[in-house]
Amino acid sequence: MLMHKWISVFIINVVLLTAQQAEIDSLFMQANQAMDEQSYRQAVINYEKILQMGIDHPDLYYNLGNAYYRMGIYGQAVWAYEKGLQFTPRDPDLNFNLDLTNTRVRDRIEVPETFFLLEFYRSIKNMFTIQDAIFLGALFLVISALLFGLEKMKWLRIPFSSRIIGSFIILSVLVHGITLDKYLALSEVHEGIVVFREVEAFSAPFRREDAVLFRIHEGVKLEIKQKQPEWIEIVLLDGKKGWIQSKSVREL
Repeated sequence: MLMHKWISVFIINVVLLTAQQAEIDSLFMQANQAMDEQSYRQAVINYEKILQMGIDHPDLYYNLGNAYYRMGIYGQAVWAYEKGLQFTPRDPDLNFNLDLTNTRVRDRIEVPETFFLLEFYRSIKNMFTIQDAIFLGALFLVISALLFGLEKMKWLRIPFSSRIIGSFIILSVLVHGITLDKYLALSEVHEGIVVFREVEAFSAPFRREDAVLFRIHEGVKLEIKQKQPEWIEIVLLDGKKGWIQSKSVREL
């Protein structure tokens, strides 16, 4: 009886998953058709429904960003492209569309200059996902172990073999360090995109005219420092801090 129960549960789950997948495929095709027919609002509705079903895919975010862009809703478009780049940071189409959409963002926040080596490190780090970095680190480690084994068995006879092995070990350590840095950044740093046309930032989590510090507009990327009911404390790229209503930001 217990075996029959487990088989029944398994069959039910398979049927439910199959039905859900069919619904997702149908929604995606309907959304793509709506895009072809320039019915961008309907396309957004269907793409968002797929997201609500727990589906994450760079193509989904790419199409959603395109639909929002066509509607002139640039904050949501920036959010969608940024989400897609979390999965494929080197995707040329996502990067191009994000850069294009950012030209429509009203605010031009100047980032303070940093040491060029730090900028270089950040550019390298942002090229890879955590999965990419783990794979590269493991690959370099395996190559160094393989070369070391071949050298010890006298099967590897090339000049400077010890230096080559050492280089791969160093690369593995560096990549694993980048992996740890990315993991800590994702765990500790929470970012979002402004999706309201204009947002007032206050000195405290309440609305008062004399407490307005500055105003920002849709499409601005920011860091979320802390949350309170209906409010979040944010930090901009130039270091400005303030409190804004949480509904005005879509978290990444």
